[in-house]
Amino acid sequence: DGELVHTDSIRVGGVNVTNDISRGLVTPLVHAERMKTLYANALPSEKDDLQVIQVPAMGDNETGDGNTVPRSMLVGIVRPRIEEIFELLRDRLRESGFDKVAGRGLVLTGGASQLAGAPEVAARILDKQVRRGRPITMDGMPEAAAGPTFATCVGLLRYACGHRADEPDHGLGVTAEPEGRMGRIGQWLRENF
Repeated sequence: DGELVHTDSIRVGGVNVTNDISRGLVTPLVHAERMKTLYANALPSEKDDLQVIQVPAMGDNETGDGNTVPRSMLVGIVRPRIEEIFELLRDRLRESGFDKVAGRGLVLTGGASQLAGAPEVAARILDKQVRRGRPITMDGMPEAAAGPTFATCVGLLRYACGHRADEPDHGLGVTAEPEGRMGRIGQWLRENF
């Protein structure tokens, strides 16, 4: 009830999707990230074969036309990786024993959670209701940190700040003053985002 009881991570995420796109379409990472953000989908659609995407080739300058590929090719690269991520998550939850304890709901966070179709794929593989997480805003939190990309980071900051008065510091420097470790992190976030 409002307490953190388990954390875990898998070493696969949105950066792997970007790398797959870069390798599969032979395009620089910066363009692969842009294609992931603008055109990728974890679920195939009948329209995917009809839509074409401009793919800058490796070594092309900004004016280079590159190649055109059907959107279905991009979806064909993205979908298996997204499925793998949620299969790894399902397996990790089972191994930890938290698959049943976690209940029927799951919240996706991180930049890749914004990928079209990701919640639907997660719901199918994990057999849970899935939604994208957004952080509860904090005083002084920049607008750029208000999306799913920073939901976990903001949540951990809120958790740490909420427990600072109730629990001993244990040398972590969690204080309300800006000179404390969490205060400095908060100040840095405000200044940089």
